[in-house]
Amino acid sequence: MEALQAHRKLTVDGIRISAVWLMGELYAGTRFEPVWTDPKKVDELLRAITDSRFDGLNPQDYYLDQLQKLRAEVRANPDVGNRVDLDILLTDALVRLAYNSFYGKVDPERIDPNINVAQPWRGAKGAAGVREFLASKSLYEKIQGLRPQHPKYGQFRAALEKYRLYEEAGGWGRIPKGKVLSVGRSDPRVPAIRHRLAVTADLPAKLDDGSKLYDAELEKAVHRFQKRHRLPPGDLGTKTIKAMNVPVNQRVGQIRVNLERARWMTRDIKPTRIVVNIAAFEIYLFKDGKLVWQNEAQVGKTYTQTPLFVDGIEYLVLNPTWTVPPGVLEDSVLPAAKKNPRSIEERGLRVYDRSGRQVPSSSVDWKRYNASNLPYTIRQDPGPTNPLGTVKFIFPNSYHVYLHDTPNQLGYDRRLRAMSWGCIHVQDPLELATHIIDDPKNWSLQAVNVQVNSGKTKTIHFDSPVPVTLMYWTVEVGDDGSVEFLADVYDRDGRVLRALNGPFKLRKTHRRGEE
Repeated sequence: MEALQAHRKLTVDGIRISAVWLMGELYAGTRFEPVWTDPKKVDELLRAITDSRFDGLNPQDYYLDQLQKLRAEVRANPDVGNRVDLDILLTDALVRLAYNSFYGKVDPERIDPNINVAQPWRGAKGAAGVREFLASKSLYEKIQGLRPQHPKYGQFRAALEKYRLYEEAGGWGRIPKGKVLSVGRSDPRVPAIRHRLAVTADLPAKLDDGSKLYDAELEKAVHRFQKRHRLPPGDLGTKTIKAMNVPVNQRVGQIRVNLERARWMTRDIKPTRIVVNIAAFEIYLFKDGKLVWQNEAQVGKTYTQTPLFVDGIEYLVLNPTWTVPPGVLEDSVLPAAKKNPRSIEERGLRVYDRSGRQVPSSSVDWKRYNASNLPYTIRQDPGPTNPLGTVKFIFPNSYHVYLHDTPNQLGYDRRLRAMSWGCIHVQDPLELATHIIDDPKNWSLQAVNVQVNSGKTKTIHFDSPVPVTLMYWTVEVGDDGSVEFLADVYDRDGRVLRALNGPFKLRKTHRRGEE
């Protein structure tokens, strides 16, 4: 501990210790005697470390092999050096595991600027927290209690266990490309397809009989598989074969990534809330924990991605005006205006100066400006071509991202609906508005429609913000335990997985002295 005070670094058995900020206080509190004096607590910690794999974490991040080796050495030769090394390493392992169980291993804001969901630092207890854990009746249960308690986290854990079992059993083989298969056709690939679907229980095992005939039962199994992978049900073609050929270890990694996201985002989730799953292009409304409304959504394009964050809807506007956001100004409106100032009016837009007066677009020298220095506001009146449609739901944020209607109703017919400038377009948004206003006497769906049909703008404020969470799940788990895999439309999974597989790191804002 004196060396730690002198150098602010601590190395044990060649390992650099992470939790240096609490070590001095912890061991000074015991007059520099070991704190891991109960073998039962050591057993419980090693059990918790071993079981961290069921949460998609890596037990070696918490020194599993080194701890087992050191413990064996202490038992064989309990000299002071071995005992000290083991005690310090056990403490650091506990802190690391507790940290990752609570916050997640990956710093989301480091890997993606479109994510703003990091948990605030709650680790001020330091040495007192370690003593609290060691004094608990069951250290194992205390550590397990740090995991998110939300049902979705448990569903992901069960899915990981299921696909790890598939992996341990050998997974599945690769199916060659070939012609599209429909009922009544025979094909030499059919036995491999039957086996592939039997592995994941899409096809009953008894029907994995080696037959080369693509029959009605096999078609049902293919449709189950297609549903689980968000593919349109139909004949067995290239897209379905491609999904079947994704290796089991890749699916395991995909589930691990979503467990990590659950550690980021389900900690303080409210029972009444709006949830958008960006990867699923879907929006859900929960009241008191129960799903009361669900519909389709359009989200940001791959180059104008919808961010991940948690906020609260403060008010909604019926028949809203649309103020052109900076991204659209920079990418679309200003380049067109520099070529042809009349393009502003041609698009149904109006220009207002800083005093709120409308000015003709022809009076503006557009070539002088970009989105960051433009001294004008460009706005569109309510109407059928207004990009916000009939209603917008406002939660002020730095991304300028909201929920709203859209005139592009044909977009909901598409399976992949990444087509907005970043906002979330809501199908049947007036139904959602009626639900969250929650005033059937004054604002029934009929009354909302009457207001919209009047053409007049109406703002409705809420007594308290309605929580909204923008999530990105590429795995969903049904009530029956069926695991659905979604397309990683923003190519985000890989970055999370690489960080999960990388070394342990404290987030910069969580390091001692930077809380």
